[in-house]
Amino acid sequence: MTVESAFLASVASYLSGLTLSPAPKSVGAVEPAASSELPAVVLSLEESSRPRIGLGDTGSVITGALPWTARIDLNNPRLPEDPSFSLVSPDRLRLTLPHGGLVRSDGSEGALGPADLTVTVKGTPYTVVSGTPGANQVSADPAVGVLTFADPLDTSGLVVVTYFLGQWERRVERLNGVLRVDTCTGAGLDAVQLSDAVVEALLGPGARGAVARLISIQLRSLGSVGVPGEAPPQARRRTALLGFEFERDVDRPESSGGVIREIPVTANVGVPDGG
Repeated sequence: MTVESAFLASVASYLSGLTLSPAPKSVGAVEPAASSELPAVVLSLEESSRPRIGLGDTGSVITGALPWTARIDLNNPRLPEDPSFSLVSPDRLRLTLPHGGLVRSDGSEGALGPADLTVTVKGTPYTVVSGTPGANQVSADPAVGVLTFADPLDTSGLVVVTYFLGQWERRVERLNGVLRVDTCTGAGLDAVQLSDAVVEALLGPGARGAVARLISIQLRSLGSVGVPGEAPPQARRRTALLGFEFERDVDRPESSGGVIREIPVTANVGVPDGG
């Protein structure tokens, strides 16, 4: 989810949990299409920008247990950033995950179980075992992120794997802009009442706690109630514009180890210098 969508979703969740009057039937990015869908509060961004915030752009290393899902196409089991490396072994019995450093769901290290790792191959769930896998079973080497199967994987289909990473990058994203709030009702006075209630809620202290990481918000403009629209739902609409600053943490597994390749080592023991 983009930071823009995350902000709008957070605002919608906050407003939906309030007792507004008249009570909106919907709060979000969808315009009402029929009179039966009124009243409605429609949220959108009039303006937006993503300013850089200095050192926060580089991210910081976090340890714990980050849930992650990898979807691997068996027809082309390669990473976009490294298409030369196949995630499936030549005998098709081993599958290398995009990340190493897997941990249990509580962040501890050790053998993985069903609560720590789930695997489906072409829609069929596989049971996670610690020993040699049998039919519809899979074993895992969590340190390097390699799965081992009893039978060769097909050359087509999708493998979906969910797992937990013990280390990842946390980066801060910031969003500045203008939030547009349209209150759509069947009557003009209802549009005024609902718009005032929404603006008051967004400017009040409750918004700072409910809309996580909302740094600031202020009213830019508050319009009049428009005439009924020509097409259904023929709503009376009032628009408020609010300037805001918002930020969020984005967890990405850049520091989780990545794909760990096998590197051949050739010993050269007992050969004298120059010999």
